[in-house]
Amino acid sequence: MNKLSVKLAAVFLVTILLLEGLLMMYLHPSIGQVRVEEEYARQLATGANHREVLEDNFSVQTLHHILLMESREDRGVAVFDENNQLIDGSQQTGIDWETFGDRWELSSYSEDTMVQRSWKEEPFLISAHPFETAQGESGTLVMLQSTTAIQALMDTLNFHFLLAGLGSFLVLIVIYVLMTRFLTQPLNRMKVATEKLSKGDFDVLLPVEGKDELGELAASIHKLARDLEHLQKTRTEFLSSISHELRTPLTYLAGYSQVAMRPDLTLDEKQHYLQVIQEETERLTTLVEDLFALAKLDDPSFRVTKETIKLQPFIQGLWQRLSPSFEQQGSKLTFTCEPKLVVQADPLRLEQILVNLLDNARRYAGEGVETHVAARTEGSKVRIEVKDHGPGMESSQLEAIFDRLYRIEKSRSRSHGGSGLGLAIVKELVEAHDGTIEVKSELGKGTTFTIRL
Repeated sequence: MNKLSVKLAAVFLVTILLLEGLLMMYLHPSIGQVRVEEEYARQLATGANHREVLEDNFSVQTLHHILLMESREDRGVAVFDENNQLIDGSQQTGIDWETFGDRWELSSYSEDTMVQRSWKEEPFLISAHPFETAQGESGTLVMLQSTTAIQALMDTLNFHFLLAGLGSFLVLIVIYVLMTRFLTQPLNRMKVATEKLSKGDFDVLLPVEGKDELGELAASIHKLARDLEHLQKTRTEFLSSISHELRTPLTYLAGYSQVAMRPDLTLDEKQHYLQVIQEETERLTTLVEDLFALAKLDDPSFRVTKETIKLQPFIQGLWQRLSPSFEQQGSKLTFTCEPKLVVQADPLRLEQILVNLLDNARRYAGEGVETHVAARTEGSKVRIEVKDHGPGMESSQLEAIFDRLYRIEKSRSRSHGGSGLGLAIVKELVEAHDGTIEVKSELGKGTTFTIRL
């Protein structure tokens, strides 16, 4: 009973049984009363027919004819005069007709009436039918109907309701079993699948049947398995890459520091090795700082503090800071911005985004290449482009450009000096602003990064 499927099916079963019970409690007395009323109406109609016959032809022959017609063990008929005195009556019922008229005060009825309606406690239903002939003779015709037939009718009705209840219960039991199996099997498969996922086995196969909640849950587990597999693969690759990235500068540091300590080196040689050690230290420091930045971005509590930024002076300030490094390399940095253009963003993080993109363009675009920053309105968004006219990239490389530790040319990573984490940080920061970033590139024509905030 601890299984959810069993609980759901049990709730369904109990609910249907309660509804069915309430329905039967309402229908049983209603149907029973309708059948009893039909018996009342039938008896009144029969008595009315006999009364009309007496009114048309009141004679001994007519009385005998009526008595003969009602000569059944469960029926009885008698005729009384206006003084409640018996004229004639059937004998098969065992009723004392002599005292019947006064006891029931038959002369007090002016129309066809059910005198006794109780069928549960009394042996007969009694109806009175007052008549008056054209010759001025009057009296009351009394009809008796045994309640045995009604009681048998109600017993039959009770039996039918009992059969209906048992049949419904059996049908519900079958539905309960099928429903339990229908719910249990997919849930058990999902349980096994999630247990495999928890153990690192992402090769799960669930039949996604239908568009109901179970189908959606199965699809979600499939997606979770794919995402976890991708995450595991990415994590493994990342750890492998970061191990390599850390090992390389550490190897240089260890090797060159040992060489620099040799007493037979000249001052220029020592200066060269110390320069290499400094470069590798700076590279290692940059890598560690970027790793810390990514770890901070991965923290669910990380938030950006947005404020209104005037983009023209903001970009101009970046241009003044970064232009010298571009000019020193023999390249050029330019910008255009719509006047009075503002954006809601975290100024520190927006600066980090643009500096990373511009630094990436400066390092990879090459000497004599122009890099241009453009900001303008695009619908309800602000569009910021960083475009260079460098060597560009192949389309196959664009899919992984924002992956951590990805480099276009791994063999040139040391000469370019990047950590391979800058664009991953940029993407995380843009998405933290609820924005989007995309990249377009063509070999020989350059690369364009487009940010929408």
